Amino acid sequence: MKNRVLAMMLSLTMGISLLAGCGSPKASEPAPAQEEAEAGEEEEASEEAKAEPAAASEDYYIEWANQQWGLSAEEIDEIKAMNLSFAIETPTESEFGYGQMRGFEDACEALGIKVAGETACGLDPAVQQSNMENFISMGVDGIVCQPQDADTAAPRFDPVVEAGIKLAFTGSHPDGYTAGDQYVTEVTDEFAKEGELAAEYLAEAIGGKGKVLAIKISSVNYVSNTRDNAFIDAINENYPDIELAEVGGIESASDAASIASGLLARHPDADGMFVTFSTPALEVLDIVKSLGMEDFKIVTIDLDTVCCLDMINGGNVAGIVCDSAYYYAAAAVVGLAKDFLGQEVPAELAGPGKKVTIDNMREMWQWSFGTDVPDDLSKALGDAGK
Repeated sequence: MKNRVLAMMLSLTMGISLLAGCGSPKASEPAPAQEEAEAGEEEEASEEAKAEPAAASEDYYIEWANQQWGLSAEEIDEIKAMNLSFAIETPTESEFGYGQMRGFEDACEALGIKVAGETACGLDPAVQQSNMENFISMGVDGIVCQPQDADTAAPRFDPVVEAGIKLAFTGSHPDGYTAGDQYVTEVTDEFAKEGELAAEYLAEAIGGKGKVLAIKISSVNYVSNTRDNAFIDAINENYPDIELAEVGGIESASDAASIASGLLARHPDADGMFVTFSTPALEVLDIVKSLGMEDFKIVTIDLDTVCCLDMINGGNVAGIVCDSAYYYAAAAVVGLAKDFLGQEVPAELAGPGKKVTIDNMREMWQWSFGTDVPDDLSKALGDAGK
């Protein structure tokens, strides 16, 4: 029936078109005076469009690395005249990754730079290599990304360097690479401090004594490796009444459920666990809840809606440490732009890590992701009086 109605509508439309086409050609031709008037109007509109000035650029500065980091309006006009295009690859497709993309997009828009590509590598070096090859084929002028397996990453980025594409890394840089040579700058956090804050959080959550477990990244990932090792060192050195019973390693977030199950089977009396970042922490949270371990405490790094909701509702997530995915990427874009202007760019731009509480969660979400908390999180905070 639907096909018949559609056929009838098409037939009717064609019929109307044919009828319109059967009229006298002269009847549809505009008079000379009408043609002259229309031509005059078009010419006037064209002249007005040419006379209309382009929108004036505005200064763009963000607070990063203990300074106002950005470009003046005059510098932005210079960047706009270059018609640059940048691309970004985030480590994971997650709220952290989306936060980076948001910061990247906003900075590019403010500086008049085209966003040519956005993708994620899922912490996979092979995927990263493919992404870099795609960016090269697109002819981008700059790339923001975090190298995976930094000790073996150089061959993946050598073709990018050889293509004349400028690189700004987040978190780490390939072994053998030097700022100002193969790449422009590295935007980082105080990663060791974040691990120490996580240890402090977990110690507080279990009352300063007891037995804890940890899940770390076992592959070479400078960001996670530094944070994980700092947590382990802090627990062992600063909390004599807390036993770190066992540390499990994962290659990817999907490994966390099986690793957590094994750790908890061997240590059913454990009081809490540190999980390297929020995506695998979700896997651990599911396991802990399935085992009915209501008093078990989880501390992780990086914001996530589910983790935050559990924290607000007094669940197993006792603490979150976050950095700013948004400003990470924005700072990297500014660094690349400054390099195109021939300005000196620091080899490293380090920002802070911060503890997230129910009281400051709205503020930390905005700082980390560059947007307001999601509606469900906002409602939960409102119900909690925050």
